[in-house]
Amino acid sequence: MLAATAHPFTSSTLVGLAPEEFIVDNFAGGGGASTGIEQALGRRIDIAINHDPEAIAMHAVNHPNTRHLCESVWKIDIKAEVADRPVGLVWFSPDCKHFSKAKGGKPVSKKIRGLAWVALKMGWTCQTARHHT
Repeated sequence: MLAATAHPFTSSTLVGLAPEEFIVDNFAGGGGASTGIEQALGRRIDIAINHDPEAIAMHAVNHPNTRHLCESVWKIDIKAEVADRPVGLVWFSPDCKHFSKAKGGKPVSKKIRGLAWVALKMGWTCQTARHHT
């Protein structure tokens, strides 16, 4: 069995992310995705967003140096939140509990799949902020 070793790099610039670019985690729950991103890129998540106060509180415990926004991802004005600084990575973990068995039992609703559209909305906003400021 091979032993796990740390990656020999510590800079997120290896994946094309500049130091001044924001990292945003949407649908941030307990912080597992944020932890993975931080470990992969060698830097913290700048902003975490979730509409659920308990989820965002748990994320805050696990990621105390991240800015936490308890708000619907549809209502966030990302340009205002990042003060027109560039956003290099926006993460959208899928909310599987409403359309899979993850909640325990029969899937609740397929309508939650419409949340994928927020990725396009935020991506467009971040792209225009990056190229037109």
